[in-house]
Amino acid sequence: MLDAADQTGAKLLLGVTVLDSDGSRLRSGESLKTVVDRVDQSNIEAMLVNCSIPEAIEQALPILAAGSHPFGAYCNGFTSIEALKPGMTIDVLEARKDLGPIEHAGWVSRWLDAGASVVGGCCEVGPEHIATLHALIEERGQRAMGIGQHQIQPTTTTH
Repeated sequence: MLDAADQTGAKLLLGVTVLDSDGSRLRSGESLKTVVDRVDQSNIEAMLVNCSIPEAIEQALPILAAGSHPFGAYCNGFTSIEALKPGMTIDVLEARKDLGPIEHAGWVSRWLDAGASVVGGCCEVGPEHIATLHALIEERGQRAMGIGQHQIQPTTTTH
């Protein structure tokens, strides 16, 4: 996929998901650092960790930050997705009780502090979470960009 995107000039945001128990490893077991090293040779727009619990994302972000591309994260709101097996649906998963809009914004604030420029939410992160996230981004003096624009502008603005 990366080779095809490089050859055609297609713009990609590459998303991976990491183990709940170890944010330095993909769910398939490979090292996230190995993926980041490979991606550094490609022409992607950004690399993301998505569909992972916030604690695992927090472990993954320093690895992404060591790469050469913009990076970001979209957490899910499940206690774990380890129970999800091929062919199953998310109905078998349990939603967290400790990841309301304010708590989600707290995680995202730390991700922004770590240099993330693409942030959002995945399953169990709803409109209220995103509205609170939007307010956080504005409060920080950053600018949220709309769908199709993908990234938060990393430079702060003055009002």
